[in-house]
Amino acid sequence: MKRTFLTFFLGIIILLSSNLYGQVNNCFLYDYQPKAAVIPASVDSLKPSKKATVVLRLKNDTICKVSKYVFGNAVAAWCGSYTDATLIKYTKVMAPTLIRFPGGTWSDGWFMDKIPTDLPDSVYDGSKYNGVSIKATPKNAFSAHSGASGGWVTSTDQYYAFRKAAGVSEGLMTVNYAYARYGTGKDPVARAAHEAANWVRYDKGRTKYWEIGNESAGPWEYTFMIDTKKNQDGQPTFITGALYGKHFKVFVDSMKTAAKKIGATIYIGGQVQAAADNGNSQWALGNRTWNQGFFKQVGDSCDFYVVHNYFSNSNVVTSLLTQPGQSLNSNVTYIWNDIAKYKAHSKPIALTEYNMGGGAPANVGSSFEMGMQASVLMCEMIKNKVFMGARWYINGMFSGNEYGANYADHPRAEFYYLTYLQKYIGDVAISTISTNPNVLSYASRYSGGETGMVVVNAGNLPQTVSVLTDSVGVGDKYYIYSFTSNNDSTGFSPTVYINGIPPTKYQFGPLSSLFTINAAAYTTDSREIKFTSPGRSLQMITIEKGTNHFTSIVTGINSTNASLFKLQQNYPNPVSSTTSISYELPESVFVTLKVYDCQGREVSTLVNGLQSEGSQSVQFNTSNLRSGVYFYKIDAGQYHDAKKLIIKK
Repeated sequence: MKRTFLTFFLGIIILLSSNLYGQVNNCFLYDYQPKAAVIPASVDSLKPSKKATVVLRLKNDTICKVSKYVFGNAVAAWCGSYTDATLIKYTKVMAPTLIRFPGGTWSDGWFMDKIPTDLPDSVYDGSKYNGVSIKATPKNAFSAHSGASGGWVTSTDQYYAFRKAAGVSEGLMTVNYAYARYGTGKDPVARAAHEAANWVRYDKGRTKYWEIGNESAGPWEYTFMIDTKKNQDGQPTFITGALYGKHFKVFVDSMKTAAKKIGATIYIGGQVQAAADNGNSQWALGNRTWNQGFFKQVGDSCDFYVVHNYFSNSNVVTSLLTQPGQSLNSNVTYIWNDIAKYKAHSKPIALTEYNMGGGAPANVGSSFEMGMQASVLMCEMIKNKVFMGARWYINGMFSGNEYGANYADHPRAEFYYLTYLQKYIGDVAISTISTNPNVLSYASRYSGGETGMVVVNAGNLPQTVSVLTDSVGVGDKYYIYSFTSNNDSTGFSPTVYINGIPPTKYQFGPLSSLFTINAAAYTTDSREIKFTSPGRSLQMITIEKGTNHFTSIVTGINSTNASLFKLQQNYPNPVSSTTSISYELPESVFVTLKVYDCQGREVSTLVNGLQSEGSQSVQFNTSNLRSGVYFYKIDAGQYHDAKKLIIKK
């Protein structure tokens, strides 16, 4: 009876956890479809003979379904008509799954068709508010733009035409929420919501995803502080999460009513804060209560939660490539903690604007590492259950003017990474473990049983990588595309090589042979998956489906007879404080050694990594555990054993 109840209880926890992290009622998965792997044309290659220096371990679990909208991008509304044939051609090649527009701070003053008349002549510059005197805060001339004007301002129709020409069926529209704040009419909120609804009607079902405003809590936005003397509906000077949430519902009601009348389905996202702010500025004060106020106001009316971030621009490559994942995980954790804390509705998270942080050294921001970081971030979004991403921005990816006229408007190195990336990520993400923190690993499974991997070596040294598949079944061959660069003096070259194929003349990558490059094909020999990962490189891998299970590192020992492994009884036993656990390994193997209480609950992980052959020993401190019976269990390749441990105090 107890076991039945425990199973039921765990099942409920799993169900709730799945819902909590945005996989139930997820608007980014409504059109999810299983994905088939494409085995590339290849050239047979030899595996490295060197001993593995890094081990990657696959887990036969499920993190989440992979939303295709992770691979989105954006355009800037100040870049003209978007009719350039080269831009259209290579955007189509890269195949972003959606394009955001008009995006950014520009959306504060951007109107879909015509500029209204109830606008102020100036707005406060919130970034210069001194925290004391509103009157002393300088103002800037108000700037408005119309999506009907054209010229250097991208018109609404030009955006739609670009999407169509580039083959991008989906978009993300950033509607002008700021008008609800600075509008000088009697009911600026209703007026702004009406403008948004007009856009929905004009869109005619071409776009499913919409977001209300852009970084509205930021002092750089028109929304942050308004002149209350010009406002007629009693709004406060400074924005709050509660005020934004109250206005958000008005927008949702107007926009969804408009969508229903034209037979369209739309999903609307609202802004949340993704990090703690303990400062004393007005901005910090607003941030601290933003989520609480927003969640309370919007209830279940929000379809997804919106967050922005700009990530490491360090000229230290390990930080440039490893920090983004840590930062994104922190953002997501913060949001879900607030959802739980304020009893908010579970909705998926969307990173609708992101890139490398501004102010990066010029050689870093234009380097091949930019492509590595973009790939890492898309993989980290999947890993952290972020279901939409809109990378800022396409225009910046097609410019090389600083390298001379011959390189002008050519696709940068990042284009080559993102063109390949979607092909090597399956439809369900699974977990991986790396023995080296500077070697990042991401894995997924395809509906046909194949496995996809993306491996990033953020270090300067080459690594020989071995992949343990454990209970993930794999076939006899695997295929690799390796992205590297030349060794220039700075380490931040603007060029990328794919499987050793150098850039085409006056291009940043092998453009002329982009779709004819052969993958390097390797045979497992029913023993191992192994490859070389050069320093500062990225590998995209497809592993055939099959029934092979690789659970230990091949070191030349032909026998893996379980009798050669031995787990010793801990000493002393019983134990009052510290005890030693020893075991014998006949070969290098990935080892986990865990301690459980008598109810089967894990209380400590003592070992979780690759260990070399020979005698091993680990100390276990029991000072924080109660007296009683415990068990320690070892998993080493195909060998498993457990022994009883008694704590007596």
